Formats: sequence, C-alpha cells, structure tokens
Amino acid sequence: MENEVYLIEKRENEIFITVTVSTHGIATTEIKLFQDGSIINKGFSNNGAGLISKTSLGIDSKLNGATVKIETDIVLTKVPKSAWENCFKNLEIHYYLEGGKANQKQPIELLVSEKKKSSSGETIVAIKRIDLLLG
Repeated sequence: MENEVYLIEKRENEIFITVTVSTHGIATTEIKLFQDGSIINKGFSNNGAGLISKTSLGIDSKLNGATVKIETDIVLTKVPKSAWENCFKNLEIHYYLEGGKANQKQPIELLVSEKKKSSSGETIVAIKRIDLLLG
C-alpha cells in the first residue's frame, strides 16, 4: 500500500495535524511519527470519538522524510449488530495537515484499502500513513 504524501518546505513552519472520525462506535486514535529510526508519540484521543484536535508534528525543516502513522480503532459493541456493516462501509476519517506547501488537497481521506474489520465485524481498524517530503 502506497503512503499519501504531504509536501513541506524549509521555511521553519510548524506542521500541524487534525483528525476527525465519523462513526457511531467508540473510537480511539493514535498518532506516531517515524523519523530517523525513532518512533515519537504525537497524540492520542481520549474522547471516545477518535478526534485529535490541532497537534504539532514539528518544524518542517526537521521533518523531511518522516512518516506520520495515524491508527484509529473503533469498537461497535454499543451499536446494534445489524448496523455494523454500514458502520464499516460508511466510515469517514479526515486528516487535515497545515503548515506545508500551499494548495494541497485537504482533507486527506481514509481509503477503502486502509481499513479492516475483525472477523466478527465488531471492531474496525483504520491505518493511514503520510510521508512528509520536501516539495
């Protein structure tokens, strides 16, 4: 699976990310930055909605070649079982990045290939990877 690309510049701008999740389930989202062989935790939702409000990833000149991994786990236990399939099909997650090169597509959206459901259908896992590259 190919990663999305977000273009940055060397202007000493701070790069920010915001994540929104539309689901009837209970969602948690975690953001990790993979850079120079290190994994840096950048955010974790604690609101049950998977929302990550505007969070800094760092300064653009130091982020070239880094990858942002955003994982959202959704539990549908409190949703009627008859609705689980629709929750999976209609899941929308939007990723908003700020501070990079102008006029890039916003939001970046979750692709069908980036989400999976458990064999029972009760849990959905969505993983988005975005490469930060000089453009």
